Amino acid sequence: MKKFSLLLFTALVAFSISAQEVQNVSQGTVYLKNKASDNWYIGLGGGTNLYMTQGENDADANFGDRLGWMGQLEVGRWNSPNWGARLVLDGGNIAHVANGIDPEQNWLGGHVDLMYNVINAWGSYNPDRVYSLIPYLGIGYMYGLNEDWKRPNEDGDLFKHQNQSLTYNVGLINNFQVSKNVALFVELGWRVMQETFDGSGISGDFEYDSMFTGTAGVKFGLGGKQDFTPAELMDYNLINDLNSQINRLRAENEQLRQRPESCPECPEVQPTVVSEAVYVPNVVFFRINSSTIDRGQQVSVYNTAEYMKANSDAKVNIVAYADRQTGTPEYNFALSERRARAVADALINEYGINSDRISIDWKGDTEQPYAENDWNRVAIFFVD
Repeated sequence: MKKFSLLLFTALVAFSISAQEVQNVSQGTVYLKNKASDNWYIGLGGGTNLYMTQGENDADANFGDRLGWMGQLEVGRWNSPNWGARLVLDGGNIAHVANGIDPEQNWLGGHVDLMYNVINAWGSYNPDRVYSLIPYLGIGYMYGLNEDWKRPNEDGDLFKHQNQSLTYNVGLINNFQVSKNVALFVELGWRVMQETFDGSGISGDFEYDSMFTGTAGVKFGLGGKQDFTPAELMDYNLINDLNSQINRLRAENEQLRQRPESCPECPEVQPTVVSEAVYVPNVVFFRINSSTIDRGQQVSVYNTAEYMKANSDAKVNIVAYADRQTGTPEYNFALSERRARAVADALINEYGINSDRISIDWKGDTEQPYAENDWNRVAIFFVD
């Protein structure tokens, strides 16, 4: 059993370290790594316990007489939407009713637990969700004291060196989020310890006692960020499309470069003035769930700005969209607005275009200008 204890403790420590480096993927969504100071909380609670011993007549006792009280203080951190770890310090009173056991025993202890948010892992992450179900598994230690909260003497009611034990802990936490930094919890737990912890000295086929616990309390965020942000991953389909466009333009440029600079036999042709009516709209493509203009897309904003500088009467209408296969209609509508405003801000702040010459509109996913779904993460310039 000592080897199992060491293995469990090592696994908990290894997870705690590795979770700092690798963020969890929940339902296909990758979340950014938060700072080490984020996602910490502290909790305070109290409740009752029921000690199950090997002593005779324990099962015949009145249920109410077997209940003791307890309190706990915990500090924990969520390393990702799915996984977290905590340190719990607890203590209380055990009401023994079995023959040959001191009816009053106090205790102090602590345990380190690995927590798993079932709803986030099996469903989807929502920082505003009210209820979460969180199983935990951990290892700890309990130290027994007499009714005066003192260490028992060798001749006391508890046997010296038998009133301390490693514990193995499992349980369920019902978490109720009140606000971003405040939550209520109801926790049901079960822990196993050496059967001699109660001072009975009994040694049978089953070498362990157990204790059921039930606590309730409140948790507070310890400052810093308390939620997780989805990573804005690069859309590789979009990258491939852009690379294809670049290769095509390079080929066209090479063909133009190979043409002769003059043609003596050809009559002189007067240059054609290109009107604003034949302006080819520029587009700015965005990554999924992003309203940030990538560096490779800045060329479209630059070209539009240069056109407007050369045509002082020209005005531009920026219309932004979101693809229909990602997100909800409400979210996509707001996302397309952010995209339109980001492009307009770039024209104004980076290229000095007067805001009076710029208008914006956003369609969300109500309209899809392109048949290819991924292309609809776009803002399009329409010049008047």
